[in-house]
Amino acid sequence: MKNEAIIEKTAMVTAKEVVSELKKQGLLKDKRQTPFQKTETLLYNYKNFKAAIEDKLEQIKEIELVGLPKRSPSITSFSSSGSNEVKSESDKVEEKISAIDNSIQDTRRFISIIDAALDSLKKDTYFDIIRLKYFEGMNGEDIAEYYQVDVRTIARNKNRLINKLQIRLFSDEVIGQLFHN
Repeated sequence: MKNEAIIEKTAMVTAKEVVSELKKQGLLKDKRQTPFQKTETLLYNYKNFKAAIEDKLEQIKEIELVGLPKRSPSITSFSSSGSNEVKSESDKVEEKISAIDNSIQDTRRFISIIDAALDSLKKDTYFDIIRLKYFEGMNGEDIAEYYQVDVRTIARNKNRLINKLQIRLFSDEVIGQLFHN
């Protein structure tokens, strides 16, 4: 048994070292997004966040107008709390609307954080790259034509702007990434 434990421990240590070395050499990527990638994902989805708020507001109007969608009578709901409390329809409606409203408030808070980060860059000469690329879906060539510069200039300035935004949006992760890589 003792030899098996030594072999198992040696195999685990070796595997960790191999994985660590592969990551250092860039041959093995972490599936988690970097702060840079997260920032781009937020920007690409910014308009969708605003649309989601509108959808949720419509959902609330619908619930207020016609009530909650009815469940099939063959489906039975069990409470994990152990109580046999039966909620009235108006309580269920109020609870659902409250949950949707909380979700709206969370989304608005995140949009506000993104807006503040974007506002900090508005005076930058190349700020419109953000709007053109992430909100209007233009490609690098079209943006370069808009600015009448080389595509590489657009790519370089886009990356510079995203680097600034990532620090405002994910500062702790950026610091961690800088010191732990």
